[in-house]
Amino acid sequence: MRFVHRNKLPRVRRGLSLAEVMISLAISAMLLTAVAAAFSASSEAIEQNDEFFRASQAARVSMNQILTEVRRGTVKTPPTSGPTDLSMTTYDGKDRDYVFDAASKKLQLVTSDPGAPNYCLASNCTDANFAYDAYTDAGGVKHTIRVAVTVVVKIGRNQIRLTGSAAPRKEQTWQ
Repeated sequence: MRFVHRNKLPRVRRGLSLAEVMISLAISAMLLTAVAAAFSASSEAIEQNDEFFRASQAARVSMNQILTEVRRGTVKTPPTSGPTDLSMTTYDGKDRDYVFDAASKKLQLVTSDPGAPNYCLASNCTDANFAYDAYTDAGGVKHTIRVAVTVVVKIGRNQIRLTGSAAPRKEQTWQ
C-alpha cells in the first residue's frame, strides 16, 4: 500500500466564497432595480394614457350631444356670459346651458329644471368655447345660423382639440 501525503490531494471546493456571493447579490439587486423602474414607468404611462382616453372620449360624447341639441333646438343669442357659455332651448322646450368652468376644468350641463342636478360632461378641459354666426332679419330679430364648438382636453403631454359645428334647423329658411 502506498502512502499519500494529505497535502498532495487535490482540493475540492464545496461552495461559493463570501466575495462571490456578495458580487452576485449586487448584480441581482441592480437587475431587479432596473426591472422595477421599467415596470413603474410603464405602469405610469398606461395609467396616463387610460386617463387621457377616458377624458377625450367624454369630450367627444359631450360634443356630439351638444351639436345634436343645437341642430334640434333654438340657440339664444347673444350668449349670456361670453364664449364659454351656450344657452339654448331644446326641441321639447327645456332651457339648457352648457358652461365651461376654467377653474375646475370642466364642461358642464346646467339645467333650469327645479331640483334637477347639474352634470359634468367632460373634465380635464383646458379650453372650451362656443362661436356664433348670426344674422339680423328685416324685423331686427337676431337669429343664430351656426354654432361652432371647440373643446381642448389635456392630460400630461397628451392633448386633443375637438371642433365641430351645427346649424339650428328651426332657424333655417328656404327660398
